[in-house]
Amino acid sequence: MISRTHSAIAGFTVLAAALALTGCAPAGSSGGSGNEIVVGAVTEPEKVADPIVDGSLAGYNYYFAEFDQLARFDPDGKLNPLLATAWEHNADFTQWTFTIRDNAKFQNGDPVLPSDVAFTYNTIKATPSGDPASYMEMFDKAAVGAGNTVVFTLNAPFSAWPSIVTGVSIVPEKVYTALGSAGFAAAPVGSGPFMFDHYTRGVEYVVKRNPNYWGPAPAVEKVTFKTVADADARLNGVQSGSLDVALIAPNQVSAVSGSSSVTVKSNVSNGVTFLGMNSSAGPLANQKVREAIALAIDRNSIVKNVLAGKAKVDNQLIAQSVGGFNPAYPQAVYDPVKAKQLVAESGYTGQAIPFQYATNGRIPLSSEIAQAIQGDLAKVGITVTLNGTDQGSFSQIIYGTKSAQGLYLNTYAPSTMDGDAPVASMFGGQQNDYAMLPATAALVAKTRTVGGQGRIDAYSELFRFNDAHSLLIGLYTPDTNYAVDPELKWSPRADGMITVDAASFGS
Repeated sequence: MISRTHSAIAGFTVLAAALALTGCAPAGSSGGSGNEIVVGAVTEPEKVADPIVDGSLAGYNYYFAEFDQLARFDPDGKLNPLLATAWEHNADFTQWTFTIRDNAKFQNGDPVLPSDVAFTYNTIKATPSGDPASYMEMFDKAAVGAGNTVVFTLNAPFSAWPSIVTGVSIVPEKVYTALGSAGFAAAPVGSGPFMFDHYTRGVEYVVKRNPNYWGPAPAVEKVTFKTVADADARLNGVQSGSLDVALIAPNQVSAVSGSSSVTVKSNVSNGVTFLGMNSSAGPLANQKVREAIALAIDRNSIVKNVLAGKAKVDNQLIAQSVGGFNPAYPQAVYDPVKAKQLVAESGYTGQAIPFQYATNGRIPLSSEIAQAIQGDLAKVGITVTLNGTDQGSFSQIIYGTKSAQGLYLNTYAPSTMDGDAPVASMFGGQQNDYAMLPATAALVAKTRTVGGQGRIDAYSELFRFNDAHSLLIGLYTPDTNYAVDPELKWSPRADGMITVDAASFGS
């Protein structure tokens, strides 16, 4: 739960760009088998592919096939029960009780018990270096309750807890305890509609149909997530028939318009691409320099000229489909004249500011976007040095060592469809928070104590503080665009996750 972004980012962590399916392949289709879908995956988990540890968007694509969560968002963003059949909370949102269905089994034949649910959450809590722990700060402990229930105790009020549980895949206590994290990643056991087949790192992750799934049986027998980092290669794969569906870049959409071999499907993503800043050192420690940067970036030009209009300018740092979004929030301001004035007032003397970004992976056209920002800043007298790296190296800088030197281009697409994970990462002391201000930490805490419009208002207060201090700069919410075999029936999901259990080809 991109992480984000995390890698819970991706996320719980993360945009990490995702594919969402509802389709399988007939005999002779592009997947190469009558019962197989081949997905062109942008990347794979940087960490071990264990849902207790990993929260990358790539990992969640696997986990949503192999595991169940207590609840899950449908393709339109509506929250529905899954392993849980019902839930309730106490008066101040500090305790939640979930009733667990009694007919679910793990793929080894063992029943899914409330104790497995409690074990999963408590193990995440005991693994603070894991991605899921980064969006569960409010979680204290889970315990088996009366009947077939699990009781979650939180360390502070949190009204959006049901959205958080959508990102936690339930593992069997007995198996996980016996194998440990690395062993479990090599032979995972879940209760989902598909079960693990094999994983060749850097090549493919393959799952097969679970014949004993407690829910509706998937139509497809096999799903292959084939790692294809290059956008051109993904599009060519769908055109040639070696892939059934793949994420493509915004500037590729027009190239296949009207094609008989490719259908393009698009949806507004749940992530915001933003400009991060190490505001604790160098020229960026000067607030006037940061304010100048915010005013100098022509977001509308980036959306129109770089992204071919396949995005929406966004200044809130959470997307419109995510809990906490305020449709009435003020638009971003573009004022290069004011930016030049602030640069002059700041005392900045032209010192080069490093600008780090991943050249492939989660942000389509990242190099072009970085170049556009560099050009905008040069016009107001700010010098930046471009430093593009591969996605793995960039993720280590942001999520491993928190060592960005100046500016960096990042995205956060929360698979939980709630603003808590992004704002905790950006303003609550986590990976994207270089300022580490008590004021922003307090505002993050405030968002967790209220619901409804009060929660939206609390988010807006936090974003107004950010705008006033220019700690992070929201840029845009991208569309996600997919090249698809015309015979594949599917719809992009609001949360960007891949679901393949109801997939079908043909009419």
